[in-house]
Amino acid sequence: MKLVIMKRGGQRGDIAVNVARITHVASTPGPFTDIYFGEHHVTVEGNFHQVCTRLAGEAAAPAQAPGPGGAEPRSWFQQRS
Repeated sequence: MKLVIMKRGGQRGDIAVNVARITHVASTPGPFTDIYFGEHHVTVEGNFHQVCTRLAGEAAAPAQAPGPGGAEPRSWFQQRS
């Protein structure tokens, strides 16, 4: 079983997603994406491409430009080893 840990969209806490059970992924307005498991779904933080890349187990999305004041851009996903 492959679990991917993500931030819940608009809620506190994390969620572990079993990639083998996903039926489809859909973009939503704002910085969130819905992941469906048949009739059930969960909303996670990140745009559609970020979430799909993370679920596919590929390397992180292309590097982003530094934020205001040279700060690093916010990572929507927790890095776990």
